[in-house]
Amino acid sequence: MEYETEEQQVEALKDWWAENGKAVIAGVFIGVAVIGGWSLWTGHVEKKTVAASDAFSEALVAADSADTDTALALANEVQDDNPSHLYASYAAMTAARAAVESGDLAEAAKRLEWVSENAPQDDVRLLAKVRLARIQGAVGDASAGLAILPNSYPDSFAGLVEEARGDLLVFSGDVDAARAAYQTAADSEFIANREGLTMKMNELAQPSDTADDSEGTS
Repeated sequence: MEYETEEQQVEALKDWWAENGKAVIAGVFIGVAVIGGWSLWTGHVEKKTVAASDAFSEALVAADSADTDTALALANEVQDDNPSHLYASYAAMTAARAAVESGDLAEAAKRLEWVSENAPQDDVRLLAKVRLARIQGAVGDASAGLAILPNSYPDSFAGLVEEARGDLLVFSGDVDAARAAYQTAADSEFIANREGLTMKMNELAQPSDTADDSEGTS
């Protein structure tokens, strides 16, 4: 719309402001509130992340120093304050390691069970389950350990899971199944200690397997 005089422009602006001024002001305040609220929220999240990271780092130092009480206390702090953060799971697993090294398998099992249920990443939950299964075997409950181990997992975990399964099957006396689990682990490209796994397989080798190996080397 074109205006013939400046007065007409001013009057039109006054009329527009009378109709829309409150909405404009409200929009400005809402925008400021949203930006300010978002900044506060991101600052809060960043602060909690830094705190969780620091607690995890301190827990590592404590565990490496055999200061189990401090490692457990720091893990408690992160698990209580920020349980959904990955650092809480890391701290709990560090506390579990410290507990194992101090001989407190019950405490270690409790920490690993928490991680297996609360870790935000599948691979961390799976790793916690494998370690928890091994602890169950160490306390003499191989069947409970076997029940914890998953039957499906990423290929990168095949060696870890199946070697643990083989160990638990040995504890339970099922040598044939243990041998099969070890073989599945051996077929994986991801083995932490292939020499150690080979030694376990050799200990379970059937007489015919030993004879075949002897014929092959003669």
